[in-house]
Amino acid sequence: MPSRADRVPCQRLSAAECFRWRFPWLFRVGIPLPAVLSGLLSVRISVRISVRISVLLPVLLPVLLSVVLSGLLNGLSVLPAGAETTAPVAGHSPLDSTSGNPSNPNNASNEGRDNIGETPRTAPDRSPDQHAAPHAPDSAAPAQGASPVSIIDDTGRTITLPAPARRIIALYGGFNEILIHMGLHDRIIARTKADTHPPFLAALPSIGTHMRPNAELVAGLAPDCILQLGGRRQATEMQQILERLGFPVAFFQPATFGELFHVIERLGVLTGSPDRADALVSHMQGRLDAVTQALAHVPATAPTVFFEVRYPNLLGAGAESIVNDIILHAGGTNVLTMGPKLIRLNEEELVRLNPEAYLVQVGPMNPSPVPPAQRDHFRTLRAVTAGRVLTVDEQVYSRPGPRTVLAVEELARFLHPHAFDNTTASARIAGQEGE
Repeated sequence: MPSRADRVPCQRLSAAECFRWRFPWLFRVGIPLPAVLSGLLSVRISVRISVRISVLLPVLLPVLLSVVLSGLLNGLSVLPAGAETTAPVAGHSPLDSTSGNPSNPNNASNEGRDNIGETPRTAPDRSPDQHAAPHAPDSAAPAQGASPVSIIDDTGRTITLPAPARRIIALYGGFNEILIHMGLHDRIIARTKADTHPPFLAALPSIGTHMRPNAELVAGLAPDCILQLGGRRQATEMQQILERLGFPVAFFQPATFGELFHVIERLGVLTGSPDRADALVSHMQGRLDAVTQALAHVPATAPTVFFEVRYPNLLGAGAESIVNDIILHAGGTNVLTMGPKLIRLNEEELVRLNPEAYLVQVGPMNPSPVPPAQRDHFRTLRAVTAGRVLTVDEQVYSRPGPRTVLAVEELARFLHPHAFDNTTASARIAGQEGE
């Protein structure tokens, strides 16, 4: 009897599409078997054609039977090995603290690039979460008498589920982090190729890259809901394929803390856990408020900041990026005041902008950047001559999620160190970090 993974896609496809999905090897053999069969069935009966068929059938029938029997004996499933689900890991990883030295870029998420080597798997990190409000693991057993849940995603589409999602695939690592900090880590059933933070995610089945997941692997896992980052054509194309198979896809594209909090609230609705979502939002907002209070007496003129997304072929973070909101909350001003999310500029333009602080992210989009002080044209920048260059973790700054508040705290201390010397607000932030 076909497994659940075999049955699910065929319930949502036409008979022809189901046949092709279940028997792809029939379409890959040297002889175009479907075309041959179709041709034989459509042959008009005549004496001449009957003679030809009588000659061909003894040759074709053994070939057809051999191929069919071979396929049946070798297994009908098209799911590659490793597609089966892995038991959820108890406990969830803590929100990482940041410093001037970023984490190993090889462990960074692949949000900026589609093809990157898979990170070696590590043992689950079961240490207590010191930064997010603690929650007990949430059982994946279906709730009795559950009611439908509905949200409007960032593309304006209404996403309705018959019951709160218990099996979730997030094609963007930041959404996994949100679920984890809501205490819903046991609802995550798969990961993208480069999504290995927190470490226990590495034990889950990999379903491809975040922009080009393997639809067959996704279908075999039978998720209740799929979460994706909006704004890319490839993501929209994949959404259409997945929804044809019957799996709802919700798009989110947060570029400010307000939008990020709204994403968290909607994930609370989709999972039937609005209280957990509210607790996480309240926790993050409290830490932002502590930074705001610490900066209450700093000079009104905020230092200008440039955030390097990539070098060479210089890219900077524009006004429509989450980085822009991080800079604002940290008491700075983005030197790139225009949109969109990423802005390409040459070195002469950067020299003209002449920022007072320079941030260099390290991660998949900028794996091994040369220090700005060692680059031609960069040595004369005010940020470089004053030594105000900070190397940061791409995952923390460029991936909207619970750790984005860490970026604000780190950058605020870098831009305004005196505001955090022996102040009540500094003690309050330290207290938040120790929770």
